Amino acid sequence: MITIDELSEFEQSIFTGVIVGVGSLVLLFSSGSRILIQCPFQCGGEKHIQNGHGENLTTSVLLFPTLNQTVYSCSMLDGEVLSLCFSNEDNIRIIPEKNGFESYVITTSHGDYPVIAR
Repeated sequence: MITIDELSEFEQSIFTGVIVGVGSLVLLFSSGSRILIQCPFQCGGEKHIQNGHGENLTTSVLLFPTLNQTVYSCSMLDGEVLSLCFSNEDNIRIIPEKNGFESYVITTSHGDYPVIAR
C-alpha cells in the first residue's frame, strides 16, 4: 500500500507529459514519478469537469491543459481514488473500476503500487 510520504513525491513536481499507448495512458512528472491509467478519470477546474478513460486514447487531450503545471497536493481518497491538485486550480481524479482488475499503477522512487478496487 502506498504511503503519504510516497504520494508527497508528486507534490511540487511538474506534470511534464502524457504517453498514449494502446489501452493505457501514462502521466509523467518531473520528480520521476509516473501513473499508468487504465480506468476512468476526471479532470478540469471546479466549474468544468470532464470525464475520460485511460483505455480511450482520444480522451488524452483532456489532460493537455494541465501539462507543465505544478502539483499542489496529492492524496488518496478512500484508499482508491487518486486526487492531484495543480497550481492552476485544475484537478485530476483517477477513479478505479470495481472489476477486480488493475485500474492504475503509481510508480515512485520506492516502487510500483498497483491499485485494484473490489
